[in-house]
Amino acid sequence: MTARHIAAFSPTVRVGMPLVSGELFEYGVASRLPLMFSANAFSTWTPDREFKGFRLDAAAAIPDTVDATLDSAGFTQAVLYGDYVFSVEQYLDLAAARTWRWYSSMDYCVEPQVAPDAATRRLRIEATVARYFECVDGAIRRNMELPVPVAQGFFAEEYAHCAEQLGIGPGTALVGIGSVCRRHLYGPDGVIAIMEALDDVLPHGTRVHLYGLKGNSLAALARFAHRIESTDSMAYDMAVRRSTPVGRTQYMRAVAMVEWHAREMQRLHQGPRTAPPALLVTRRDRSQVEVASEAVGACLGDLHRSNDVSYRDAKAILAQDVVTVQALMRAHGVEAFAAEEPEDDFGLGMVYAEVRSALVGAGYLPATA
Repeated sequence: MTARHIAAFSPTVRVGMPLVSGELFEYGVASRLPLMFSANAFSTWTPDREFKGFRLDAAAAIPDTVDATLDSAGFTQAVLYGDYVFSVEQYLDLAAARTWRWYSSMDYCVEPQVAPDAATRRLRIEATVARYFECVDGAIRRNMELPVPVAQGFFAEEYAHCAEQLGIGPGTALVGIGSVCRRHLYGPDGVIAIMEALDDVLPHGTRVHLYGLKGNSLAALARFAHRIESTDSMAYDMAVRRSTPVGRTQYMRAVAMVEWHAREMQRLHQGPRTAPPALLVTRRDRSQVEVASEAVGACLGDLHRSNDVSYRDAKAILAQDVVTVQALMRAHGVEAFAAEEPEDDFGLGMVYAEVRSALVGAGYLPATA
């Protein structure tokens, strides 16, 4: 990648805006910076902290001149509540309250804080796909612009699987790439491997938004200039919180926001200080336990996508079944799933067949007993 090509790499760097009124918000509007609003910024609550609805008037009041996008706040919802406290229809009400540059689908992030294992990751990836199609159906009924799909995963192959399940076709202009906040560049779970995998499966012309990507990582991705449309961050606000835990003002945060964005743009146009090492794309080895656990998540994810169980119920069943599967493998190894038609499926039902099929597919069991 030549210096000329790096200089031409100029993705939009969006500033996360946590407020919908006050000095920080007014500064953001006046600065003409590209902004990203979280659905949480518009939330209203009862005195008992039950979700009451969105402030649609606040969304409508954002001037049309502001280049603003809307995110569904999936990470915060997962950490604080375990699932979305608002419905697809309520979210679409917010999305319809103004003309956003774009708005994302409701997705299920897979950061280790909320998805620490293969089973939970797979369930949340399948839930992401299910919620995307719900959002699309709702948007079509309302004659709205369609939401931007969000690909989720932790390892590169998981992102590729999610993108394929989302049915991203040539007409999809933009795809969000979730769960890359604070992500490193290298390795099978690094941003470069993720971009390599998605570059192979996304249609020609489809571009991506990288949610929360670290600023020092963006310049190193210049060879994906044909894919990367934008990124976003609230690093400026976190820096102020660290430096001034008490006594900080919205004015301090606003100044930090403008200065941070200027630094990020300067760093981006300077390009990476050192050339990134060549990436050797190799198949990631998965243990027997990981294969079996992911199969549990896949089975419960399929049930959720078919509307047979809610996400919360799927999550509860998954926790029980993963313990059973892992206990069986500790006691008996993969032989616990050797029988095609077992006399005792250990109470796993269809999960047993899914686990056995996955172990066969990974080469840990022969195709026939």
